[in-house]
Amino acid sequence: GLDSAVLCAALLAQHGPGSVDALFFQYASKHGPWEEKAAHALAAHFSLQLTIIDLGGIFRHAQSALLASDTRAIPAQEYDAASMKQTVVPGRNLMFASVLASLAESRSIPKVALATHAGDHHLYPDCRPSFNQALDRVLEESSGGATRIATPFQHLSKSRIVALGASLGVPFALTRSCYSPEPVSCGLCGTCRERLQAFADNGLTDPLPY
Repeated sequence: GLDSAVLCAALLAQHGPGSVDALFFQYASKHGPWEEKAAHALAAHFSLQLTIIDLGGIFRHAQSALLASDTRAIPAQEYDAASMKQTVVPGRNLMFASVLASLAESRSIPKVALATHAGDHHLYPDCRPSFNQALDRVLEESSGGATRIATPFQHLSKSRIVALGASLGVPFALTRSCYSPEPVSCGLCGTCRERLQAFADNGLTDPLPY
């Protein structure tokens, strides 16, 4: 996604080439094939090796409008409590972080980075600073202090993330945000609307076709 692409660029700018390992999670989402295509394109752009983790078997039994096993349509409206609730995938970031921590500890990597941001806090429990703080303590205990979590965007808005990405030269045209199960972004779902507004807030035009 856009946030992860900006996080990757920021970490590379801070720590230099070869400092980032990139992972992509397949979790049986409706938009997954196009999100994975974007992940490969971004990994190639940043000269990173991309590790693919298949969690589809786990999330296939969860309930969320984002999942292929759920017949509900993706809400095509501005984000509000009702529409966002439909797109919650229970435990998604918890599962992602657990797998990331396992791989990081195995590879002697001290930090796991997540691109959760302030726009997600009010509904998504696993995007809030309180969750991040608790998760950091769990990962520290689990790894004997070898692995911690980094969430540098947790107090940033989407607009500020887009501004940061623009300053770092992030190839936004390669990113995918849309939740629609279509190759071209819909421009109508909550995440598309949030993305378009973030570009507009910065006086920028989103390079994606809609």
